[in-house]
Amino acid sequence: MFLQNYYPLLLEKKILLSELKIHPRIYSAWKDEDIAIFDNEQKLDLKNTEKRKWVYLNVFEALWLLIVVELRKLNLDLKTIKKLKDFLNEMPDYKLYFEGLNEVDFQEKVVKQLSQEMLDSIGGSISMKQLIGKLSSISAMEKSPFLTNLGLLIHGVFINKSLPSINMKLDKETRDFDFSISFNGSSNSKFKEELFEFYTASFSYSTMINIPIISIIEQLFENENLITYCSDYGFFSNQERQLFEAIRNDECEEIKIVKHQSGDCTINFSNSKSITGDEAKKLRRILGLKNYDRVEVIYRNENHLLIKNTKKKVLNKIMS
Repeated sequence: MFLQNYYPLLLEKKILLSELKIHPRIYSAWKDEDIAIFDNEQKLDLKNTEKRKWVYLNVFEALWLLIVVELRKLNLDLKTIKKLKDFLNEMPDYKLYFEGLNEVDFQEKVVKQLSQEMLDSIGGSISMKQLIGKLSSISAMEKSPFLTNLGLLIHGVFINKSLPSINMKLDKETRDFDFSISFNGSSNSKFKEELFEFYTASFSYSTMINIPIISIIEQLFENENLITYCSDYGFFSNQERQLFEAIRNDECEEIKIVKHQSGDCTINFSNSKSITGDEAKKLRRILGLKNYDRVEVIYRNENHLLIKNTKKKVLNKIMS
C-alpha cells in the first residue's frame, strides 16, 4: 500500500543534474540558500572544472529541483520556495485527516481509490482504525522521504493515479503563502464536488498558485533522454523490460503479444534477413524451396529442427 513497498529504488542516485538542464552554478546557489533537499553530501568544485564531480540525484531530489524551476519561472522568491521545501519535507498529518472522516467517508474517499493490486496486498479491505494504527507505527520509525508530503505527491501519481498538485494560497494579512496538497483525479462524485467547492472559493477570493505534479514527473520519465530511468527505478515489469530492450536494440521488426487468461504474456519477436547469390541457391536446395513458396524452420533443440513447407496454388474457376 505504501510507496516504498512498490518502488524501493526511488532513493538511488541515478539521475544526472545536467540532464535536468539546471546549470551547476544555479544548483550550487540553491544549495547555499538551503533550497536543495535530501542532498547534503555532494559538493561541486566550481573553481576547477576539470575536477568537478558529477552530481547524481534520486527521484525525490530531481522532482523537487524541477518544482523549483517552475517556481522560479513565476519569479517566486527563495524565501517562499524554502518554506515550500520545508512543507514538502514534513510528514503528512494522516491521522488528523482520517480522524475527520467517518467510516463510510473513509471507505468512499480512501479505500475505493485504491487499485485492486493494493487492496489485494492488504487482504482485500481495511478499516479506518486499522490504517491509522499502521500510520502511527510508521510515524514512530526513522523519517524517510517516502513518508513526506513530497512522497505523498509521488504516491498519488504512481500508485493512486490521482493527479496531485501543490496549492499555494496567499494569506491576505501576512502576505505569506499557505501550502496544501490536492488530489484532482478522483472518480468519487462527492469528493469531486468538495474539491470543486474548494477551488471555487480559493480562486474567487484568494491569490492562488497551483503546481501540477504529473507534468513535472513526465519531464523525468517521458523525456527521450531519461526513459532508461523507468527501468532503473522499477517502473517496468520483466516482460515490459524485455520488450523495451528488444525495441531499443533493433532486435526485431515485428512484435506480437498474446495475453493469456492466467495473466501471463507470450511475446513473439520477428526479424528477417536477406540472403542472395550462392548462399541463397545453397539454402534453397537444402530446404527444397524450388517446389514451395514458403518454408518455416522451427527450432526444437540442438539436434532437432522442424521444417514446415507451404505451397500456394490458385484454382481457376471453370466457366460452364
